[in-house]
Order: sequence, then structure tokens, then C-alpha cells
Amino acid sequence: MAGRRPLLDHRLRRGLAALCASGVVLGGLASCTTPMVTAAADSHVATDGKAAAATDVPEATGPSAKAELRTVDAAPVLAGVEAAAAGAGGTVSVVVLDADGDRLLASADAGRPVSTASLVKLLVVTRLLALDESGALTLPDEDVALAERAIVGSDDAAMSRLWDRYDGPGLVTDVAAELGLTATAPPSIPGQWGQATTSATDLAAVLAARGQLLDPGDADRLLGWLRSTSATAADGFDQRFGLLSSGTGATGPVAAKQGWMCCVDGRRQLHSAGELADGRVVVLLGDFPSSTSWARARDSLDAAAAAVLSGIG
Repeated sequence: MAGRRPLLDHRLRRGLAALCASGVVLGGLASCTTPMVTAAADSHVATDGKAAAATDVPEATGPSAKAELRTVDAAPVLAGVEAAAAGAGGTVSVVVLDADGDRLLASADAGRPVSTASLVKLLVVTRLLALDESGALTLPDEDVALAERAIVGSDDAAMSRLWDRYDGPGLVTDVAAELGLTATAPPSIPGQWGQATTSATDLAAVLAARGQLLDPGDADRLLGWLRSTSATAADGFDQRFGLLSSGTGATGPVAAKQGWMCCVDGRRQLHSAGELADGRVVVLLGDFPSSTSWARARDSLDAAAAAVLSGIG
């Protein structure tokens, strides 16, 4: 679209290259030919759920406000995530990036496409804000309010209005093309936006690119909305799970978008993706049989989130 500006600066390129090193190939990036660490072949394919290799991360040199760069022993963390998921008969894909977008850990199935559920709202709203600031379109105040409702309260009616009014499939396709995402695509059934697809790798890349996709004002506004996620969604669903569960041990405000959906193709999705107070990005995508109750799925994702946050320190 007219008015779009280049988004992949050197920090984002380094972050995406680090994800490539985990075995996840992102379209459009030649840097994937030089891995930073040794990982199992085809580690992005869901097989036995074993952890990908950990990355040795250099010591911090950036501002003290950012998370201290460190080496994470990924194997025990991902073993905890796998155990939490198996207890509910499902899987939880996970990716963690540091404040500079470099990979700290990723599960073996981090590149596997799954239904976005309400996480597609993050893609749509981010793209709309970017188009508005570039002058490619003008968002009236009422639609900015819809965007806020779609993020804070995960309001489905607000999302549907934005999806229909601004070509939702095109917005998703634009984000995927801009960042070279390989698992992110619009739904195959028109209008069923929750059936769009993404992966933990792709969502982490989108969250890490917030400062490149948006100008500082809109980037801060979106972060504020994510930090203001309501305890109860517009449809009455309790959003205090995953990264927003009280038992994760997170310190400081967590900016998160939550997602849930049942029961397309006999599956139940429960997702939690966001940014910690120190700037690190954490994505947890839960996929369970529809026979797994919401309560068991929530317990599983909560346990996975706790394992990740305690493991990365």
C-alpha cells in the first residue's frame, strides 16, 4: 500500500536472524544461512515436543532499563512447558526474546501454524495504526475506540467491524509480507477471523517489531492498551491466565493479548502473548483437544507460563 515505510531495522534483523538460528526459517531473510547456534534439523516441526538448543547470549551492553542479557538453560524450561501441556493432553508452543529481539529460547514446534483466535486482533490493530500514521488511511475516533476495545476487552463485535470495514484479510497479509512471516495467513473461510493462522515464532516477531511498525506515540499507545487488558473480556471470559495469571511470578506490569477459541476441527486454543516489564517478549500458544475443559487448559497454560518466567529469571 502507498505510504508504507521500511520496518526492518538492524535490531529487528538481528532478532529475526536469531530466530532463524533455532531452525525456524523466516521468508525473505538471507541471513538464515548462518546459524548462531546448533539446533536439531527441522526443529520447527512438531514431532516429539523436545526442546530446541539453548542460545548463548552475550552479556548486556545496552541501557540498564532493558533486561540483562543472559544465557538461558532452555532444556529444563521447555521440559516444564511440555509437562504442563501434556497434563491437559495438548501442546504449548513457546518463544522468548530478549529486549533487543534476540532469541532466549524456543520450543521445537515454535514455527507450527495454529489458529490465532483473538491474537489476530493484535495484527489487525497494529497494521491499522501503522496505516493511519503513514497517511494511507485515516482512522476516525470511533474506530480508534473500536481498536482499543478489541485489544483491552478482546471485544469480538469491535473486531468484526474493523475486519469488515478495513479488509481484515488484507491487513493480515500485509503484516505477514512486511515481516516475512511464514505461518501467518488470513482464514480460509471469509469472515471467520479467529481461524487466521500464526505461530509462536511469528507472533514473537510481531511483538518485537512494535517499535519499528509504529511511531513512538502509537507504539506507546498500543503498549498501554496491552497493559490495560481487562480481567473479564467483553464476552465474559476470564482473561487472567497465562502471562496474566497471578501465579506466574512476573514482576512489574505485563502487556499481553489473550486468545481463546473452540471447537474448530475438534481443537481448543488458549493463547497468551506479550511483553514483560523489562522488554522481553514471551509467546505461549496452547492447543488442546476440544475434550479438554477450559479449566484444564487454563491450568496447563498457567503452569507453562510459570515454568518459563521462573526459568528465564
